[in-house]
Amino acid sequence: MKLPLNSARHLAATAVAAMVLVGLAGCGSGSGVAPVSGTVTLDGAPLVDALVSFYPEEGRLSTGKTDSSGHYELVYTNDQMGAKVGKHTVKITTAVVEGEGTGKPPKEKVPAKYNTESQLTVDVTSGSNSNTNFDLQSK
Repeated sequence: MKLPLNSARHLAATAVAAMVLVGLAGCGSGSGVAPVSGTVTLDGAPLVDALVSFYPEEGRLSTGKTDSSGHYELVYTNDQMGAKVGKHTVKITTAVVEGEGTGKPPKEKVPAKYNTESQLTVDVTSGSNSNTNFDLQSK
């Protein structure tokens, strides 16, 4: 069956619009993942090269590493930034995970209450979570 030219264009435009909408459904807050970033300090000074991990109640964790100013951004997957929307336990460490790096691992600077025995929790909300800061105390 051959469609009139206007019908064929309408059908093609509808198909393209449908593909765009399907593509957008996987992006942003509709995917259940929201951007998360912030700054980590220890005793008021930026905590450099710390691993920040967000563990949701269910599903994949998100991680980020602090830079020279203590700033981090979480990564959910290779192509998606952020963390799942919902409640998370947060662990922050400066220790090297076994098998990573070379030589003697650095001494952990962060008290256990912020990593192995973490008492930190965060509720990630849809939209931006750009000021998810942590002011850690060594004492």
